Amino acid sequence: MSHAVEQAREWARVRHALQRYGAQSYRCHLDHVERIAAPYGEDARIVAQLHDILEDTATRVEEIAERFGPTIARAVMLVTDPRKPTRHERKRALNQRLIALDPSDEAAWLALVVKTCDRLANVIASSEHSPPRFQQYQREHGGFRVAVYRPGLCDNLWAELDGLIDAGQQADRHPDHQLHASIS
Repeated sequence: MSHAVEQAREWARVRHALQRYGAQSYRCHLDHVERIAAPYGEDARIVAQLHDILEDTATRVEEIAERFGPTIARAVMLVTDPRKPTRHERKRALNQRLIALDPSDEAAWLALVVKTCDRLANVIASSEHSPPRFQQYQREHGGFRVAVYRPGLCDNLWAELDGLIDAGQQADRHPDHQLHASIS
């Protein structure tokens, strides 16, 4: 493993030390996103480890640039939710930012790849452990896909993500699921 990836991993673990991802340490989520991003290169792995650091910690974008360079810092900034009062407003503003990105720009390319990896990791985890959160991702999927999907960019991840969302929607419509839900 490269020194830069290890440095990003350790820095993120320290910065997110008190944060949880469901019942797990937050590092489990960061490591999952990194594993999904691994085929896209070292910089994608670094951004995967740092993708929530501006949102969830007191870290400044300048600190990221000092440690990892301006491209990584900009990519992390691009995937960071804007500060808005509600989730709906944050996601709408983020989608507006992401839809405007040109994947020929390296930071934008990294942001689009890692945002897809992050959403896939979140959908996998929520489908297994948090049905309400999974339903939230289902509701948001159309807008997220319009903002982030680019033909030819991580199509395999999109196939998996779309498949999980579609399978969940089919399960929600299945009569046995509705009967079980009404009994619970």
